[in-house]
Amino acid sequence: MHLQSIRIHIDQEDQADYPLNLPFLRGLSQIHFQKPVTIFVGENGTGKSTLLEAIAVHVGSILIGGEYKEAELSDELAKHLSLSWTIKTRKGFFFRANEFNQFIERIKRIKGDTKEKLREIIAKKGRKSLEIMPYARTLSELEHLYGDGLEYRSHGESFLAMFQSRFQPGGLYILDEPEAPLSPLKQLTLISMIKEMVEANCQFIIATHSPILMSYPDADLFSFEDDRLQRTSYTDLEHVQLTRDFLNRPESFLRHL
Repeated sequence: MHLQSIRIHIDQEDQADYPLNLPFLRGLSQIHFQKPVTIFVGENGTGKSTLLEAIAVHVGSILIGGEYKEAELSDELAKHLSLSWTIKTRKGFFFRANEFNQFIERIKRIKGDTKEKLREIIAKKGRKSLEIMPYARTLSELEHLYGDGLEYRSHGESFLAMFQSRFQPGGLYILDEPEAPLSPLKQLTLISMIKEMVEANCQFIIATHSPILMSYPDADLFSFEDDRLQRTSYTDLEHVQLTRDFLNRPESFLRHL
């Protein structure tokens, strides 16, 4: 593992405003990362995404798609974190699923602008002009990473294609609800990809609502519940219990709606 632990130091007088007043932060002084895959689980509004973004800000992670959603707020929480490393890695990224469309559009725009610039240079100075080189290199790198373009694939397929092209050995990957567009089968594919990268010295910190991703073998599971962040087991997770009970007896749930 690259990131070993996070120390949280918030003085009582600082706990009046969001995000420093999030309930799970009260009395929480440290988070230890004991396994290559750490998964945060909890209801909407409990602070999972805020914590992930603050970690990503402190690490200096590249954000895939969009902009840091709550830059000032995550910066404020990040100021109260101290990170302890085994060996700090500069590889990896922060990924927020609900902004992936922005990423696709940005790549599409860069590719289109690059092609247009190449056409302009060729028209004015010919194909042997040295000015072509940086634009040709950019276009080649984009095509190497994403082929014809992520916009030509289904949403779920483009997710997996992006992960496949951007995962590198030795990276720290912070993923916020990566299961969002993925079918159950594609979620298993993502688990397989994560497992392959863990074997290549990668570390993952993931927030998810998916019982499938929560089942990652030997993952360290943390649950945001009862206003606390606590380590838990797969079978004790409310998401898992509710999903299992619903699948076993859907009629008993649906008749009350």
